Amino acid sequence: MLILRLKQAASAIADGRLDEAFDIVQSKTIREHRRGQKLIGRLARAFTRRGQENLEAERIQLALADCNKAEKLAGNTEDVAKLRSAICSEMEQRRLRNRHRSLKVAQARQHIQDGWISAGEEILNDTGDKDSQAGIVLQQAAIARLHTTEAIAKAENALQRNDLNVAIDIVLNTETAGSKNDKIIELVSKLRSLAAGQIKENIDGGRLDLAHSLWQKVSPIADGCDEISELGLALSYCRQAAEYVAAGRPRAAVRLLRKVKLTCPSAEWLGKVTEQSRQAAELLDELVASPLGLEISEEPADAEYADRIQSTENGALSVSKKQPQAISHPSTPDTRADSSIPSKLLMQIDGIGSFYVLRDASITVGPISSSARPTVGLMVDPHIPAVTIERSEDDYFIRSSSPVRVNDATTTNKLLVDSDRISLSPRCGMKFNIPNPASTTATLSLPSARLGRADVRRIILMDRDILIGPNEGSHILAESLDQTIALFAQNGQLFCKAKDKILVNDKPVSSRAGLPVDKQIRIGQISLVLTELK
Repeated sequence: MLILRLKQAASAIADGRLDEAFDIVQSKTIREHRRGQKLIGRLARAFTRRGQENLEAERIQLALADCNKAEKLAGNTEDVAKLRSAICSEMEQRRLRNRHRSLKVAQARQHIQDGWISAGEEILNDTGDKDSQAGIVLQQAAIARLHTTEAIAKAENALQRNDLNVAIDIVLNTETAGSKNDKIIELVSKLRSLAAGQIKENIDGGRLDLAHSLWQKVSPIADGCDEISELGLALSYCRQAAEYVAAGRPRAAVRLLRKVKLTCPSAEWLGKVTEQSRQAAELLDELVASPLGLEISEEPADAEYADRIQSTENGALSVSKKQPQAISHPSTPDTRADSSIPSKLLMQIDGIGSFYVLRDASITVGPISSSARPTVGLMVDPHIPAVTIERSEDDYFIRSSSPVRVNDATTTNKLLVDSDRISLSPRCGMKFNIPNPASTTATLSLPSARLGRADVRRIILMDRDILIGPNEGSHILAESLDQTIALFAQNGQLFCKAKDKILVNDKPVSSRAGLPVDKQIRIGQISLVLTELK
């Protein structure tokens, strides 16, 4: 029986059926027999030769399997070691080639997505390897070129019909605005020019609604267009001016309307509205100087101002139910923090959250590890530029020595408006808001930026007041409240205007008493603590 098995193994080796022979020689009796050992050596050399052939044919896995069987039969002989070394070298070379090809394909795909279709195709042609992955990218390039060609034709047909809105929609829906195709670049430039002219015409005619609608539509393809940016700023000024008028602050509206006039000198209605706002401001000043302005309130002088702000919801003023009070026009706030109120406060409200309250008119936001310590230190790369946010009268400006992104546009100096998105880096973003148009207090939300305190996700840039309430016009949203609570600064102290009683360390205090620091304050349903930040 042993001799028969030896002959079967020898026959299998002679016929090239090495795997069958390998299974036969696994028997212990064969491995111990003299003829069996010679047969095993012969089989190991045959596996080594076949492994070399597989390697030369780039059948790496088969070559590796043969090498492993040869090593199991004869051990790590010189021939087996050479074969294994050659296989490992080829596997490393193949890995590098695959990596290089993947990088080329990724680079080509990125070029195609960025609009450089021909450049992407050229990169794939240079690889000399049309594998399935490269073929898919080439197919994407062909589809992108077809979409671009069709978009150009459809947009040009829309322009021939004088349908600017449809032409812009075609470019936006087909995502061809970023293409580097010369015809697309020319088409986008033409759309920008026509849109700017139409927006300006609508502003001149007093159709701010149509102008704003078209500006919103063309903005995604107007990045870097100064004319569109100026018109957008003019529309923002008009909106803010309307909010100031609705809030009873026509003098602030006059300044903005004069800025709009510089951009749109042909708008005749602007001169009339500006003059009406100026007259309204003068009439308010006369009312303040009248006997109505001499009525004395038992509450702090700015309490009626807090009442007006408190009753403002979503930009519209409601009539107060209190007894008539002296009409007051708040003076321009001091640009420095009052001495008795710390310029930096931490406000912790049970069940609502923690907030930084900053009272200085100018603050800096930047890396906490920066050599120049910022007002607000962020946990970011120390090389990220710091920005300055400054309140000037009723406006906020952002300034930086290095370019930062505001609403996906790079800038070093910009007037901030409600809902502006500020990006110091791709992973460090903030959102600027002015929740209540009747208040010049702003907020900075931190969706992706991180402070040293993980519990603080919003910064309050306090001018004169902070509203805590259940509606969207509040600086701090507290859905559990029934009425809005107003905190306001006067004469170096922080006061509270609320219908509920105010308790400090569980002891009632007068509404004319300033709120203390480092003590528990309870106002109706909420409990808060103010702490000075060093």
